[in-house]
Amino acid sequence: MNPPLAPPRLVPGDLDLLERRARELASGETGGGEEAGNDRLVAFRLGGSPCAVDAGAVERAIPRIPSVLPVPTADGSERAITWVDERPVPVADLAGAAAGAERAAPLLSGLPAVVLGTPHGPVAVAVDGPLELREDRLAGAAPAAGEEEPGFRPRLSGRLADGTSVLDAGWMVAWAGRAARP
Repeated sequence: MNPPLAPPRLVPGDLDLLERRARELASGETGGGEEAGNDRLVAFRLGGSPCAVDAGAVERAIPRIPSVLPVPTADGSERAITWVDERPVPVADLAGAAAGAERAAPLLSGLPAVVLGTPHGPVAVAVDGPLELREDRLAGAAPAAGEEEPGFRPRLSGRLADGTSVLDAGWMVAWAGRAARP
């Protein structure tokens, strides 16, 4: 059995900005300041590289996945599942796939994940942490189809000014749906 996990530590970056945005959201204002036009993103890491995805595709962010259990399937393989809001949800290991070695179900416990809605239902996608909410604009375009390197590479929609790769949300939802099915 694994030792108990320490609670995640949340470190706000700009308290004044957070308070202003909370007031705008509570009042229904759209906000015309410097944040207008920024994309809302959920940031994480894959293989040590900073990545993000459009927050609109994320149903829920999980700082640490509770117990991940291997469930046998009819074909003899196993499917990783966890419980989210008292429902069983399959778990797909994007961080492991990006590293070239998907991990066994018990090794996914305690990792951060984003829950994405797929045509087959929600899927918890394990990533490397920490998870952060960001507002930023795309500064660079995604590489053209012929410029991508061979092997497993998530499809990008662009890059942020600091070099963070923004994953294509449609690609990530489709990948999660395929990866979670046995």
